[in-house]
Amino acid sequence: MRRLSPLGVRIFGLTALAIAAALGTALFIVRRVAETAADTSIERGLTAARAAIQDKLEARSNTLRATAQALAAVPTTFASVEQALKANDRSTLLDVVDEIKGLLGAEWVLLTDEWGTLQAWSDHPDRSGTDLSPGALVALALGGAATAGVWLEPTPVGDAIYQTVAVPIRAPGRVRPLGAFVAALPIDSALAATLRRNTNSEIVFFTRDTGGVAVPAVSTLADPTAVAGALGRDTAAARLTVTLAQDDWVGTVGPIRTASGAPIAGVVGLRSRRAELAPYLRLERVISMTLIGGLVLALLTSAWLARRITRPVQGLVVATRRIVEGDYSASVDGESNDEIGELGRAFQRMAHALGEKQRLVDFLSAPGTTAAHPAAASPSPDQPVVAIGSVLAGRYELKEVLGAGGMGVVYRAFDRELQEAVAVKMLHPSLQLDTGGVLERFKQEIRLARRITHRNVVRTHDLGDSAGATFITMEFVEGTPLDELIRRRGRLPVDVTLPIIKQLLRALDVAHEVGVIHRDIKPANVMVQPSGLVKVMDFGIARLAEQPTSGPSLTQAGTIIGSPDYMAPEQLLGENVDARVDLYAAGCVMFECLAGRRVYEAPTLMALIARHLEEPTPDIAALTGAPALIVGVLTRALAKDRNQRWPSAVAMLTALDGPA
Repeated sequence: MRRLSPLGVRIFGLTALAIAAALGTALFIVRRVAETAADTSIERGLTAARAAIQDKLEARSNTLRATAQALAAVPTTFASVEQALKANDRSTLLDVVDEIKGLLGAEWVLLTDEWGTLQAWSDHPDRSGTDLSPGALVALALGGAATAGVWLEPTPVGDAIYQTVAVPIRAPGRVRPLGAFVAALPIDSALAATLRRNTNSEIVFFTRDTGGVAVPAVSTLADPTAVAGALGRDTAAARLTVTLAQDDWVGTVGPIRTASGAPIAGVVGLRSRRAELAPYLRLERVISMTLIGGLVLALLTSAWLARRITRPVQGLVVATRRIVEGDYSASVDGESNDEIGELGRAFQRMAHALGEKQRLVDFLSAPGTTAAHPAAASPSPDQPVVAIGSVLAGRYELKEVLGAGGMGVVYRAFDRELQEAVAVKMLHPSLQLDTGGVLERFKQEIRLARRITHRNVVRTHDLGDSAGATFITMEFVEGTPLDELIRRRGRLPVDVTLPIIKQLLRALDVAHEVGVIHRDIKPANVMVQPSGLVKVMDFGIARLAEQPTSGPSLTQAGTIIGSPDYMAPEQLLGENVDARVDLYAAGCVMFECLAGRRVYEAPTLMALIARHLEEPTPDIAALTGAPALIVGVLTRALAKDRNQRWPSAVAMLTALDGPA
């Protein structure tokens, strides 16, 4: 105990207290659990018993019916019956039913004519002329359908229960049957004994008298009277409880119905609660002794577990302190496969990411690297220039020009309504937003872009119009564009490039999740803040490059919407694109960071496009000096066939997070 940390002591104490409480509670409720388990076992057993009984009865009935149908269809059978009925030859008819009885293994067989009048009965040779057609069993058979149902036959000691089937005797060419066979199997003590063995339950078959009172007929119990009394007059009862020989018995009740569906008999399966509870009582004693004996072992185990849990936690505490002090090389135990191991691995990934970001911050803080924002490019003559100090839409006061490009001019502005700085992009007039439904499609792109909420994405606010000029308002970001960073510093180290690209991929992942494809990923659209946070700009805007126009080409006069230096082959060919064009562009950006040059360089636009489409990827390892892992990731990202690229931003990000 002295070797345990304060946290370990608390864990040990709480564990010991929990074990003691569990022991007391277990000893208190173990009998209740045993009783509940016994009742559950009885319930399952009775459910199975009822199903087994019904299956057995149905199987007997189905077998008898199928065999009777086959015999009734034998030509010699219906020929003999037809001739005997015409000649009123009862002797022949009795021979036929005796023969059918023997072939079926039935208790008895009777025969009716086509009107349902009894003609011959194997057990009662002297009986004939009785009209059996009112009964559903015979009536259904005369209607042409083989049927089954219970038959009660009075005897000196009570009603005997029979399972019976009735099948029509149909001569070839006749619609109406010649008559019907009725065959019976007894429900007797032999059947009850078989069911008792199959279900491990006591069996009672019963009938009901004219008053609805249950009368035992066949039973495996010596005295089933109490069971009959418990049944009462309720024909719908499914469960019953009865006391026999100072023992509680639980039973399941199943009806046995006539061909018309009337429940005039039934069967009960019974299980002894005392016998069912016996193994659980023995288990109770074993559990009690085991719990007491296990308390000591549990206390010893809790001390071991406390040390096992607190050791990696203490390691996390030490590593956290080192990170606070700026040392990101701290490692923790993440080898186990439990939650502690997962926590250690997550912490290790977090420390690695913080270290990468810190190296990026250190790199950015070096002299000559950072700038508050890029130097404003001079707008070309055909770009929309609005005077500084102008107020757009009565809300956005323009403060300065931040940059200019093929899409238009970007200003830093002050939002008078929200009292905060924003970026305003005045779109190029040549985009012709007022033709061919382009404006509506562009609005839809902006709506999609506004759904992207992520720390690595510059948030698009709104689309507006001022004096016929369309503008977009966006989050204002202080930082250095990645192209400016590369221009100033040349090749970027791997440990500086990785945090930039990883944040770019996280931004692409959330955009692709909501169905937005950037289409113009390039260093100029990646802003790196002094804190090391990367922001991706212009989501939803590059789609304008794909809108058809009837006016002048968007690429005329040297103005190109989009950046061919970073475009995937399918995008350059004007084919349908998916998220993989952004991954190709991300690979181009990563290559440029590491190599200090673009993947392909050419003196003309057409030559550049041809290289993207046809020329093999340059020697990445030689040009970048990157490790094999980075080279492999880049090679796949820059594949000309989109199906050979990374399937998603997450997949590419996961590959970059792999072992170095």
